[in-house]
Amino acid sequence: MPGAEMVIDRSEAFLLTGRHERALAVLGDALASDPDNADLHGQLSRVLASSSDWKAALDSAQRAVDLEPDEPWWWLRLSSAFAGVEDLQSAESAIRWGLTIAGGEWAPGLYMLGCILFDRAEPGQLAEAEQVFRKVVEFSPENADFRYMLAITLAAREKGLEAEQQIEAGLAIDPFHTNLLLTQATNPSRPADGRVKSLLGVLHLNPHEARAQASLESEYFRIRVRRHMVWWLMAVADAALLLWIPQVLYVLCVPALWISLLVVAHINTDARKALPKGFARRMDRKYAAATWAGWFSIAASLSVPFVVFALYGDHGTVAGNIAVSILLVISSGAYSVYRWLVIRALHKQLSPERDPNILRNLLAEGTGAATYVLFAAFGLMRLGFHGAQPAATGVLLLTASLGSVWWWIAWNSVMPPHKLARAVNGGTRKAWQCAVLSLLVLGMIVVGTVIVTTHDFVLVPNFPRR
Repeated sequence: MPGAEMVIDRSEAFLLTGRHERALAVLGDALASDPDNADLHGQLSRVLASSSDWKAALDSAQRAVDLEPDEPWWWLRLSSAFAGVEDLQSAESAIRWGLTIAGGEWAPGLYMLGCILFDRAEPGQLAEAEQVFRKVVEFSPENADFRYMLAITLAAREKGLEAEQQIEAGLAIDPFHTNLLLTQATNPSRPADGRVKSLLGVLHLNPHEARAQASLESEYFRIRVRRHMVWWLMAVADAALLLWIPQVLYVLCVPALWISLLVVAHINTDARKALPKGFARRMDRKYAAATWAGWFSIAASLSVPFVVFALYGDHGTVAGNIAVSILLVISSGAYSVYRWLVIRALHKQLSPERDPNILRNLLAEGTGAATYVLFAAFGLMRLGFHGAQPAATGVLLLTASLGSVWWWIAWNSVMPPHKLARAVNGGTRKAWQCAVLSLLVLGMIVVGTVIVTTHDFVLVPNFPRR
């Protein structure tokens, strides 16, 4: 029977070539002859962990620790297995004890501790993770993996410049390090066209890199979301015009307002040009429901100037106000549907458990603008009752709130409030802020509906001539 060291070397060779079953068979045969060998149990835990059989890996690591409790490597294996079954508290306790046994200056153990602290993601733990990874990098400055973990920890703590420095240092060590390339490509502080070009570079190296493909789709939708958001903001501005402006001025202002949307064509022009040829058409076909909902929202908005002109005149003013109000509310509702379809589609496509920052960044896109619009509309509500068209106050509330429903649904399903209770990057809000804004959105929908149904539209007179 070959010695334990030879068995471990053979299993490691099988593991590195992807032959997990052979590695398990070799270790199983050896353990049948020597069931109390801690080295064999520790290696078995490693092989099982590589195939994500975390429960079995945990049992093997625990057996190794029981047999040889003074070996820090078995505590590292035990910590890794606890992390695999999502018991991060036990994983942290195990690796801290392993570090105590090793004397504290042990790079593999410190790296494991930093990863666990990063996964727990509390502000204090992220700060400690940063210090741990800095120490690990000091021990092994030529290890690109250590640089990568320090970089993403710095990014999570909103230290973008230092994170970029670590990314560049890691790529100088390993220019083809996929995680570093992806982190650089998705850095939100970089220009959008730079992110797109970097992602295409990653895909050139590995066309089957799922995270790069998902990130490229996310970049495409971030461009589209920004453009659609401008259309919605114009619809809200149009609804605000209905509050006071007389017929003649409204007829003049509305076409000018919508013609100004030609600027939308210049939003993220460089990023759109950087996308591969035909990529937009492929995305439109792949996410047809979202595409059609977005176009429907724009079509409803663009109909407003034509309706205003068609119903121009004293006898058509009230009917025109009603028709325009309906179009604006429909447009805002369709915009919300578009955002929701995009979020749902990418939630499935992006695998948020693997890289939650991609989804958080998509959710955060436009959240600030939506919040300001909600509070602006809420503030204008009181003034609207003193204007010439009280019913338009309800239209303004509905237009602003319906356009933000995507946000409310997303926070409460894709990213549940209990997950927002801890501070995270990407512009997300804490749970109590989410609850307040959710109540505001729902309240504005109710109040807006009540106002529209209890007030008649009236003829807004022109300013008297002097």
